[in-house]
Amino acid sequence: MRIEGLSTILLRGAFAALPKVVPSFPMNEDGPRAMPQPPVSGPGAPPMPSVQMLVALAAGDPGIERRRKQAVDAERGLDALDRLHREVLAGTPSVARLQEIAEWSQGFTNPDDPVLKDILSEIDLRVRVELAKFDVEA
Repeated sequence: MRIEGLSTILLRGAFAALPKVVPSFPMNEDGPRAMPQPPVSGPGAPPMPSVQMLVALAAGDPGIERRRKQAVDAERGLDALDRLHREVLAGTPSVARLQEIAEWSQGFTNPDDPVLKDILSEIDLRVRVELAKFDVEA
């Protein structure tokens, strides 16, 4: 990757950390002299991670999957609130919409992640306020 349009000072600062990470990276006062050679592959070389391997590792992490499901659940609650808002603006909301929102609120669980917990708690509070307007218990 080549980054164009950076001043010499920015380039020096950006490449100052490279020799610490890659000791064989040749430098001169204007920046790098040449691109480093990729590691030699062969029977004794460690395997290079592939995209499939990285995806498998990410998919295998239960924390990542749990956060993804919680984000999908938050989005589902927001979408239901948005549909309810549109129905209220158009007239009277449908019973099915109110039931959908009540079911979302009943299935609500607090996540371990404090940021997601705050967001989901705010969505749940808003859902309960909207349900209270129509005398529906969640």
